[in-house]
This record gives sequence, C-alpha cells and structure tokens, in this order.
Amino acid sequence: MKKPWIQAAIDVEDIELAKKIAFMALDHGAEWLEVGTPLLHTYGHSAIGMLRKAVGKDITLVADYKCPYAALCVPQAAEQGTNCVMLTVGYQDSVIDRNVQICKEAGITPIFELTVRPDDITVTAEKLVQHGAEYLFSRHFTSLYGKTGVLEKIDQLPMLLPEKRNYILGITSDDLEEAQDAVRKGADWITFGFVLRKPDPEVCKFWINMIHNA
Repeated sequence: MKKPWIQAAIDVEDIELAKKIAFMALDHGAEWLEVGTPLLHTYGHSAIGMLRKAVGKDITLVADYKCPYAALCVPQAAEQGTNCVMLTVGYQDSVIDRNVQICKEAGITPIFELTVRPDDITVTAEKLVQHGAEYLFSRHFTSLYGKTGVLEKIDQLPMLLPEKRNYILGITSDDLEEAQDAVRKGADWITFGFVLRKPDPEVCKFWINMIHNA
C-alpha cells in the first residue's frame, strides 16, 4: 500500500508561530501545509502569501476557507500562491459546477469537505465526482448522530472508503489511533493540527512517523 501523505494544519493566529510550525512539520516529513482558518481570519488572503514566501514555491499549500462559494475566495487565494482550496459542499448542482469551474480557471485544486449527514455521504461523494471533483475530505469520520432522537456513534469510514471508489480521500483526526485506523482502511492523506499548536519537534516527529508507517 502506498504511503499516505500528511497535511499539517497550521491552526494558529500568529504568522511567526505559523512559520515555525510549518518548518517543523516539513522537517519531520509532512508533505502538505494547511493555511488554517484562524490564520485566514486574522490576516485575510495574505496569510497564504506570507507562508508561501517563507516556505518557497515547491511546497503544496492548502487554504482552509470552509467556504461554500469558490468565487468568494479562490481568485484571491490563487494570486497569493495556494495550490488547493478547501470548500464546504452543498446540495445544489449548479454551485458545485461553478465551484469546479472557478478553481479550474484559477489553476488550483478544489478539495470538497463532506459536511453532510452520514446517510448522505455516499450519494454526495458520487455526485461531486460526477461534477468534476477529484479530492474529497471528511473532517469527522466518526460522529454522534441521531436518526430517531437518540444519539448514536456512526462510523463513516465504510461509507467513505468503499472497496471501489473514484476519488482521493483525506481524513482529519487529532486522535492518533483514529488517524492510523483511517490510513489502514485506505485514506489517501491525513490532516492533524492540534498537537502542532505548541511546537514540539519530538511530538510532531512521532505523529508523522506513526501515520506514515500505519
């Protein structure tokens, strides 16, 4: 099985701390860097440009806007040097089509976050692929969900990772055992960020090695 890649989520509000986390994660084997939502809220689109200038042109940057409309963020993100933009997904086919088109025109990759109910995940994933999406993402692959008024824990991985699928799937988890489980079951890449907020090189190295070797 191919080694999964790691997207280090930089979810802090200080750009100098963000740079420190970025270099720490890259030094220990992370392949992608996420310009986290707190950075984007604090510095706007320029957060991407500041990290791009720091890490150079060859590192993949992912801007986590959590935005449902690409027109609100993609052109500016592309100008600042991002490679990918994370978008939330709705149900309207016309919006999906437009989001894919805007990203294609800007030369960057859309990553669609599956912010839908567990019982809608399979249908939504198939619809996204039909409309041109290639990269899908789940922020929580286990969740408490109430179908009949009673909360129950739903494991979404079997729905997200069927035996045959035609998309690339990323999973986020700040629980190491869950992240490793997602890798073993076929996730293409893993995102984590909580343990990076306090830049501890040994902790960072441990997490990255454990996920890569899962």
